[in-house]
Amino acid sequence: MAYDALSLSVLTKEFADTLIGGKITKIYQPEKDEIVLFIFNKQTYKLIISSNAGVNRIHLTTAVFDNPKTAPSFCMLLRKHITNAAVVNIEQMPYERVLEFTLSVCDELGYKRQMFLIFELTGKTSNIILADENHIVLDSIKHLPQDLDSKRIIMNGAKYGFFLPQQKIVPFDTEKVAEYLARTTLPLRKNLPETLLGVSQATVNEMIVGLDENDHTAVNNAKVLNGIKRYRDSLSNPSPNVVLRDGTPIDVCPFDYLSVKGEKVYYSTLNEAHDNYYFLLDQAQRFASKSKSVSTVVKNAISRIEKKLAIQRQSVLEAESRETYKQYGDLILSNLWQITPLKDSFTCFNYYDNTEVTIPLDKNLTAQQNAQTYYKKYRKLKSSAEHNSKLVEENQALLDYLSTIKNSLKYCNNSDDLQQIKEELISIGLIKEKQIKRTKTETPLKPLRYSIDGYTVYVGKNNAQNNYVTFKIAKPSDMWLHTQKIHSSHVLIVNDKAGDIPLETVIRAAEICAYYSQANGGTKIPVDYTLKSNVKKPPKAPLGFVIYPTYQTILVNPNRHVSELQN
Repeated sequence: MAYDALSLSVLTKEFADTLIGGKITKIYQPEKDEIVLFIFNKQTYKLIISSNAGVNRIHLTTAVFDNPKTAPSFCMLLRKHITNAAVVNIEQMPYERVLEFTLSVCDELGYKRQMFLIFELTGKTSNIILADENHIVLDSIKHLPQDLDSKRIIMNGAKYGFFLPQQKIVPFDTEKVAEYLARTTLPLRKNLPETLLGVSQATVNEMIVGLDENDHTAVNNAKVLNGIKRYRDSLSNPSPNVVLRDGTPIDVCPFDYLSVKGEKVYYSTLNEAHDNYYFLLDQAQRFASKSKSVSTVVKNAISRIEKKLAIQRQSVLEAESRETYKQYGDLILSNLWQITPLKDSFTCFNYYDNTEVTIPLDKNLTAQQNAQTYYKKYRKLKSSAEHNSKLVEENQALLDYLSTIKNSLKYCNNSDDLQQIKEELISIGLIKEKQIKRTKTETPLKPLRYSIDGYTVYVGKNNAQNNYVTFKIAKPSDMWLHTQKIHSSHVLIVNDKAGDIPLETVIRAAEICAYYSQANGGTKIPVDYTLKSNVKKPPKAPLGFVIYPTYQTILVNPNRHVSELQN
């Protein structure tokens, strides 16, 4: 994300326009490294300042925060010194990710004086610092290890020192940048972040988008300067946006970044864009966490069943030798007169295959007892074969069913879809009902809906939606599609027009079906299509399982057809 000094300057301007002249009315510290200031300036604004190493940030927010019953010590210090303080000025240290809020406060005697709230947006070392009118540090939200030889010591009683000026080039100093470009031979994409002041890698990527970073000719250098100028001009006229990819927020930009591809949602201010970015990111992370827990349940269940199947198939394989034991028993009883006591084997003619056979014996048993031992082995293996064959059939069906759920999880992108899969896992006992909160109302079924050549096409994203598409939405004359012998979504083309559905429409729907299948990484995927009237659900079959004896098949390559997606 382009949260560098340049994009912070856009936020700083918005803070100045919104917060200067306002009064701090409340202070929360919902997390150990995060504070929220409530600032009234004609209306109440909430400013979140987070020094979290992973998501250090500052922006106005509409989020709701809990106020801990016991306030941390830093929060108590802020409440003591800056509650009812007026925001006099907000200033950014030039080309650094450091913001200083100048506050006007009244002391115990009613005299006005200044205090400073300083936010260092510097990754792992991010910090929030309160200092008095002489920039003497009163405390900070994080107590980082200090080097006594350092010129910047952040601890109670030390004088706060801003970052020392870096020996870098100001990015908008055209003359110096041109001189640097003329003499460097290093790749620009990697080297410019180390050379220009206050820029991140994302900013450099945008400045040189479409250019050859290894081309150091005068013509290319002029293009780089134009790219930097374009960036500066765009910052002066921002169009803040959040970039989404497959519904997940991946970046927030102060204007339209050419170097960042994806769906873009625009906002009136960069503060609003940041607020929505972190809200969507939090939703995505929470959803990913929930989805992972469900995926783990399915993955573990599949692993257990595969192990069971291996053991059961081995037992069935071993039981194939059972007829040999029955033959041994028959041959012993047919040749009792030949078998003398204390022999450990005997050889006789095998009338089953007209060969000679040597049969092992237990010399501690009589011939009749040896025969009964072989019959017992035969009966045991026969029973094992029947029992394990049935288990193999049942577990293979369950494994196939769980594979459909596993495939559905790949396309699960919202809480409703995930809830439907959870309900399905509850119904088969993989998740205990008490482990999740059951909703009072039924989770809405919302299959994907396309518009292709004027026809409405529905795509189920999980077994519940597949069942809904096939047996609730579909009419007998509608076209139904499914990949051949591969798990996939049920796809339905609603035939609400006179005549047959054009083959071109069927091909596009088949490409969507192949995309939402277990084989979406391949090519020439076989997709069956038939009238819905040919699709039946066997009695007691699991959710989403159907049979269709009559069908035609077409080979297609997977294609999501995003441009024709309606929801």
